[in-house]
Amino acid sequence: MSNHYIYNKSHIFWDEQIETVVIRWNSFATGDELRDPLDRMIELAVIKKAKKALFDNSHVLVLEEDMKWLSEEWLPRLLNAGIQYTATVNPKNSEANNNLHIETDKDKTKLLHHEFERIHNAIVWLSEIAA
Repeated sequence: MSNHYIYNKSHIFWDEQIETVVIRWNSFATGDELRDPLDRMIELAVIKKAKKALFDNSHVLVLEEDMKWLSEEWLPRLLNAGIQYTATVNPKNSEANNNLHIETDKDKTKLLHHEFERIHNAIVWLSEIAA
């Protein structure tokens, strides 16, 4: 199985240096154009036994219907895949989402999430976490 996947609107790959599964969006995506790459990201995380994920959302905007799918369906699967640390790059960073701790009721799985304005800062933060 490949260590990277290229879609029209995103690129998913394994970054060996920071031991992180990464998705970089290059344009706006909704529906299956958003969901298929995110599902592939989970598959790669399982194959690599990843604990960390990086989302470069510099060029993506999530609609309400996709947000519901992300929180109700996709996030629990991401946690079940073993991801414990996530970094998101949003150029117009919302300070309210910095250092977000998520705990699911079902299995008490914890996720440490941090948002950044620049990709470099996200990479530095993830590289400081032992995989």
